[in-house]
Amino acid sequence: MYKFTSNIQRGIIYLLKNNHDFFTQISPLVKSEYFEYPTHGKIYDAILAHYDEYLTLPTDDFIIEDIRKGGGSNIKISEYEEELEDINAIDPDSVQNKEFILDLVEDFAKKEALTGAIKTSVVDLKRGNYGAVESNIREALTVSRQLDVGQNYFSDVSERFKRLYEISESDRDTFMTMINTLNQATEGGLQRKEIGMVVAPPGVGKSLYLANQCVQSLMENRKVLYITLEMSEDRVAQRIDSIASLVPQRKMKTDPATLVRVKERLTKFKTKFSGGELVIKELPSGSTSVHGIRALLGILRNHEKFEPDLILIDYIGLLNLGDRSMAKYEAMEQIVADLRGIAQENNCVIWTATQTNRQGRNVRLITDSELGDSYGQVRPVDLAVSLNQTREEYEDGKMRLYAMKVRNGRAFFTVPLSINYSTLRIEEGEEDAEETL
Repeated sequence: MYKFTSNIQRGIIYLLKNNHDFFTQISPLVKSEYFEYPTHGKIYDAILAHYDEYLTLPTDDFIIEDIRKGGGSNIKISEYEEELEDINAIDPDSVQNKEFILDLVEDFAKKEALTGAIKTSVVDLKRGNYGAVESNIREALTVSRQLDVGQNYFSDVSERFKRLYEISESDRDTFMTMINTLNQATEGGLQRKEIGMVVAPPGVGKSLYLANQCVQSLMENRKVLYITLEMSEDRVAQRIDSIASLVPQRKMKTDPATLVRVKERLTKFKTKFSGGELVIKELPSGSTSVHGIRALLGILRNHEKFEPDLILIDYIGLLNLGDRSMAKYEAMEQIVADLRGIAQENNCVIWTATQTNRQGRNVRLITDSELGDSYGQVRPVDLAVSLNQTREEYEDGKMRLYAMKVRNGRAFFTVPLSINYSTLRIEEGEEDAEETL
């Protein structure tokens, strides 16, 4: 790593004063306290202040005038005039490799930002403000030059049309749900970087729905990471054994011949859907944060060469809320927003679940109006469905799915579902989906 020497810092000031492109890339990264000498820091602040007000780079006279106004009676203007003379005397050829200097400054800014975040986090750790620690570190790690300025709508028409419209359905990278009506409403399911959420009262099939979604994605040859915060890894694996093999769990436990048959079916399943991979990881309930999930993904990527296409999180209500100063509903909304960041960073789909209060059992259909403050959890997601079941429906193996939110498609309809409690398979009922006003 190259050192951020005083000569390099002078070169940076020279370029900041004279090169608009360099200024626009550097100014979001660098703070005045990063400069070794206070004179450099004050000159830098003066350049920033002038540009903020006039949108032009200042002359030396303007820099000196700004320093004089803000420096008080004790400031020695002559020191700044002499420093500017030294900066102006720099040979332009010595700073012609602007890309090298840009990379150097970016690296140094990251280091300084992270160092500052660590120092601040020490205080937050003592106060038990773990959410602030995570936020500080995450913000510091995002320091970088943003070279991608976005999509030029009119100039990129051909490329955009090719990407969005001139692609066959077979090549469209959508992650299907196991509900055909829901797939139709969402034009095939979820896209990478999107989030789906299951909403249900306690004991109404959130985990079962996620397990079925897991098997559906394995059948699409996806790499799946199942994070369980409620059940053990073995318990989740048992459920998936039953769903994938269509064999009741009770028979596996009591009949050795059935167990042999299940092993054969799972072998055939893996052969048929050879691209499908599954990692099941149990994380501690209540203490696992979004940062902990990020760390797990890093370990899987670096040590196991496993990068999931789909992440299932069962369920977000058991994650650590982080910042204790935030109201619970605010913290939950922030968790979902952070999960969206994970989906974007890893180019994957996330399915998770959230729980209504027990009063949710007392309504026939859970809509956003029944969520109250919990609706904030739904706001950042792309697809949200509620699971609805009366006592009679439970006894009959029935359930209703309600499309609560569909960002890119049609919402506000119900789909009848059937549940085989022996094999734990959830399937769409035969009746037509009914519109719900």
